[in-house]
Amino acid sequence: MTTQYQRTKDLAKESRERAATGPIVVHTKDLAMEFAAGRKRAYISEPDILGSISQTIAMFIAEIAPGEAGGKHRHFNEAMIYIVSGKGHSDIDGKRYEWSEGDVVSVPLYSWHQHFNDDPAKPVRYLGFTNLPLLRSMGLNRLEDADET
Repeated sequence: MTTQYQRTKDLAKESRERAATGPIVVHTKDLAMEFAAGRKRAYISEPDILGSISQTIAMFIAEIAPGEAGGKHRHFNEAMIYIVSGKGHSDIDGKRYEWSEGDVVSVPLYSWHQHFNDDPAKPVRYLGFTNLPLLRSMGLNRLEDADET
């Protein structure tokens, strides 16, 4: 029978192995985007989904179609998005924030927010960075879509 102490040691080893075997370089052109929460997106780094080297942060690429919006949601983790291309705005707790290519949007903790593509012809692409894996490891993560409340 495995003791709890041995299981703790095994989990630590599994975590180290997962971190050591994740990709050093991710070729984002090879990522398969999936449609979720009003946008196309693909994780670049996410330890529990992809087995990435980074164990405490996640990174994803997302695209919002011309004239469309991502889903309204909130989360307890920190999040920043870097606008790779396009222009639009974010509604954060009822206040509008304009952004365009090269800007960074920092989403306050547990704030209702939604990202909009204001261009009727071109998609918006952005990179998202979160500390969700860190909070999840501590049992502190929470993610809600507006239509679930």
